Amino acid sequence: MFLHRSACIAPFVLALAGCSGNLDAAMWECQLEVQKGNAGKSAEANAERGRAIEACMRERGYRLDSEKSSCQPGSVNSACYRGK
Repeated sequence: MFLHRSACIAPFVLALAGCSGNLDAAMWECQLEVQKGNAGKSAEANAERGRAIEACMRERGYRLDSEKSSCQPGSVNSACYRGK
């Protein structure tokens, strides 16, 4: 019974985590969303993936932290983003 109850609650907890403004959760969601449409391994596909993730992060209220020299446009590292 406990296993069934936790299985019913898990989707709600995951949804709340995505809505809470958690930077790592937002990055994970963007990576997953973009990966569905871009499974290629070429350099062009990777560059396109980076641009799409950056756009997804902007839609979720984050922007690339250009003050960090290691953070380039199209970064897929959550440490390279901060809230707007």
